[in-house]
Amino acid sequence: MKLLDEELVVMDAEVKTAEDCIRLGGTIFYEKGYVKEGYTQAVIDREKVYPTGLPGKGVAIAIPHTNNTYVNKPAVGVIIPREPVRFCAMGTKDVWLDCEVIIPLVIKDSDMQISMLKQMMKIIQDGELLKKIRDSKDRSEILDCLKILED
Repeated sequence: MKLLDEELVVMDAEVKTAEDCIRLGGTIFYEKGYVKEGYTQAVIDREKVYPTGLPGKGVAIAIPHTNNTYVNKPAVGVIIPREPVRFCAMGTKDVWLDCEVIIPLVIKDSDMQISMLKQMMKIIQDGELLKKIRDSKDRSEILDCLKILED
């Protein structure tokens, strides 16, 4: 299944907050037909209760997502902010991470979510790969780094 698309990659994004990142990703997903109206607000609301920041190996990342109610078709986005963006760490309410890679997920079913999150853990634990994603100036190179998510 094709989850990766160069049109879902934003490099050097002018975003200041986690909500800015979620709105940017949600707008792109909506405009490209991946999600229904209401998706963006659902992700914002979920992020407040279940934060998605993760201390990747050398590069903190966030994987904002929500339930499948708003999903038309699954996808993986990538946002590389110009400056790191603070996301609350997963499983906490008061630990903040300066995230340099944001990977919004649009997941259609729970089986896919489990397998995708397992693959995400491999990426999170690979410091060299995270740095390559963060520092890349080429969308196709970023997608090559994330091909594991389509396996």
